[in-house]
Amino acid sequence: MESMAVDVVKCSKAIEELKVELLKAQWMVQQSTLNASENQVLESVARIVGLSYLLTRRLGFDFSRLDRVLYKQLAQWQKEDLYNLESEWGDLSLLLSYLVPEED
Repeated sequence: MESMAVDVVKCSKAIEELKVELLKAQWMVQQSTLNASENQVLESVARIVGLSYLLTRRLGFDFSRLDRVLYKQLAQWQKEDLYNLESEWGDLSLLLSYLVPEED
């Protein structure tokens, strides 16, 4: 799909608000881990994911384009074994197989 034509000036207020909300959500992840609140951690991380999709849209990109870039990034991190997440726990393989399941 082609990217949408977006008047970034018109959307600038929404874009700035989304960026601020992303920073707040990131701060909430920190606070909720310090408070050992499982529910707050999950809500904060979910908020980051959701806001990232919304920001992508306001910047003029399709959600599917973000997905494609994310898959490429995850595959690269898997090859590089980012922070030993793959060799120690297999996190990247697990995430990739969850996001892009192989068809039978």
